[in-house]
Amino acid sequence: MTPKSLIGLAAVTAAAVVAAVVVAGGSAADSAVADRGRALLPDLVKTSASVETLAVTVGKDTTTLSRDGDRFVDASGYPARIDSVRKLVSSLATLTIDEDKTSKPDRYVDLGLADPGAEKGAATKVALLDKQGKPVVAVYAGTKDYTVGGSRGGQYVRLDGGPQSYLVRGSLDVPTARADWFDARLTDIKPAALLKVTLTDTTGTTADFLRSGDKLLPATLPDGKVPDEGKANRVTAFLQGFDFTDVRKETPASIGTATRLRYETTDGLAVTATAVPAADDAGKGWIRLSAEAIDPKAADAAKAINDKAAGYEFKVNTIHTEMFGWTVGSLAKEG
Repeated sequence: MTPKSLIGLAAVTAAAVVAAVVVAGGSAADSAVADRGRALLPDLVKTSASVETLAVTVGKDTTTLSRDGDRFVDASGYPARIDSVRKLVSSLATLTIDEDKTSKPDRYVDLGLADPGAEKGAATKVALLDKQGKPVVAVYAGTKDYTVGGSRGGQYVRLDGGPQSYLVRGSLDVPTARADWFDARLTDIKPAALLKVTLTDTTGTTADFLRSGDKLLPATLPDGKVPDEGKANRVTAFLQGFDFTDVRKETPASIGTATRLRYETTDGLAVTATAVPAADDAGKGWIRLSAEAIDPKAADAAKAINDKAAGYEFKVNTIHTEMFGWTVGSLAKEG
């Protein structure tokens, strides 16, 4: 995304600002509404082309996206969705002041405008930085107020570097979860499309899930035990609508004896999900994903997955973390 295309929405943004001012109406004698209708960030349409980095802080976590040619990427190099970046910049540019609020820092907590790390009333901080790392814009976004007119309601905000807070018309369009910055859908392979699934546990023991009617179940288990169909369903449904919750650059961790699941489809595609060994419980739930074409007709599908996944590790939803710790023996029904 080029600097020009980042604010290629400039004309739309400018029009939206004008419309917001008209809706807000004129000024009032009351000092609390003397700023009503004024754009909170009147220069952003002009200065947005200089934005090289976005840093969004929620609590102790900061997501940083940096310009890389015609796109923005996070620290791992994984590309962000262009729409997510554009929506954030556009939402900032269209904020107009409805009312001046407190300038007393001890009152920020009541408006959700305390520093992001605060125990109570913590704000979300959004900073747009230039090539030298200097802020183009830095805004603290607090509690939303839906009594303010307009489809987007309003929100309490304050600008970094000044004590004044405001109730604005509009609100910041910030993804609610880290994964929402990305195209997090890596695969969408339905169980009905699977020919076979193979689980290899940390001991090297394998179990093949083969079709039994409309299900895929472990063909053989130790001591002839009966498969746990609930666990089998979780294994076979893993790649259906698989979205990651976080992404990082591939670590040096060795995965030679890690748990892995290999999925083979009726179309000749094979996808392998491999657990990344963790030093502690907090590090569990990361996997690597790779694809190959068993049949040449699946070459495009394999390439599409590898283009997204190669060189990265992905955090799975907590419901799947346990699955990558299963052994072949644990696939049996208890009792």
